[in-house]
Formats: sequence, C-alpha cells, structure tokens
Amino acid sequence: MKKYLLALLILTVGCGENEHSSNKSSAPNFPKKPRIPKNITQMAEGAVNGDFMGNKHKFYGFVKNVDLQNEITSIYFEDGKLPPIDIPESIGAELHALKFKNWDRDLLLVNAKLRDTNFNEYYLFMLRDSLWKQVVNRFDIHKSNMHDTLVPVQVNPKDSTELFRYYSVFDMDRNSSTKFSWMLQRESLKIEETP
Repeated sequence: MKKYLLALLILTVGCGENEHSSNKSSAPNFPKKPRIPKNITQMAEGAVNGDFMGNKHKFYGFVKNVDLQNEITSIYFEDGKLPPIDIPESIGAELHALKFKNWDRDLLLVNAKLRDTNFNEYYLFMLRDSLWKQVVNRFDIHKSNMHDTLVPVQVNPKDSTELFRYYSVFDMDRNSSTKFSWMLQRESLKIEETP
C-alpha cells in the first residue's frame, strides 16, 4: 500500500511539472515593462520618463501624495533611490521632462496646481549629486497670459547659452475699465549661471 501511494505521489508531481513546463514554453514573450516601485501596482497616471542623470538611463517620476490640508504635493521617483520633491502651497502637479540642447541631462518641469486657479505655477529642477536643485526660482503665469503656444521655459533660439522663462506681473492700468491687468514678462538667464 505504501508503495502504491508513493508511486501515485511521484506520478502526480511529475505530471504537474510537465504541465507547468509546457505552459511556460508556450507563453508569449512580452517585452519587459519599466520597473515599478514595490509600493504601487502600476505606473501612475501622469508619470514622466527622463534622462535626469545624464547617463542615457531613463527613469520616471510621479506624483505620489497630495496633502490637501497642508497643501504639499510629493513627487517620488522610480525605485525610491532619489529623494522625493515636496512642492509647497500646491494641491497637485503635472510633470514634464525637458531636453535642452546645451544640457547634459533632462530637466524636470513641475506645473503645480494651486487653489487659486487663476495661476499656473512652475518649478524647474535639475538633478545634481543625487539632489534635486532648482534651476530658477518658482514663477507664475496668470491664466489671461496663457495660450496654447506658450512654452513657459525654453532655450533662446538665437543664443543657445540663454534660457528664457515667462512670468506674469501685476500692472495697474488707469486707462482700463478694470484698472488692472496681468502682463506677460520674459526673463533671460545665462545657462552658465544656473547650477
């Protein structure tokens, strides 16, 4: 009886392995998906890929947490190897990777969502020595100055050593019926002067 049970056990295990191995070999060969941190089940909506280290290895960043009470948006990065970025006075964010001709790496542009929906607030970060550093101070563009073709940060097409950023300033206008307006300004920064 013991021999019979032992033979049945071996036969059952052997058939299970053969069935498993035949299924394994017939499975389609899908391309590898990007590595996703263990604490999320899929790549978050709005995640952005970029070569932020300048080593041709792209990794992604995503908005992980929005603290509505304290108005802080936390941006995390693939594998959790880099420190997160906390954006103050914000209730969400859109992320963009920017590639500029004279930079050895992509930059991270954060469009922070504010409670005051009249403004778009922007932060521009560069990764240096495993730390995110602001390339320029944060800046705001009023909705009256926004249009489809406006790029908030760009390289000067006539001088690739200069970086343009656009921002809105309050303007008292005595001739206007509303007595005030928002003017779009452009600031030029030399790339060598940025971190």
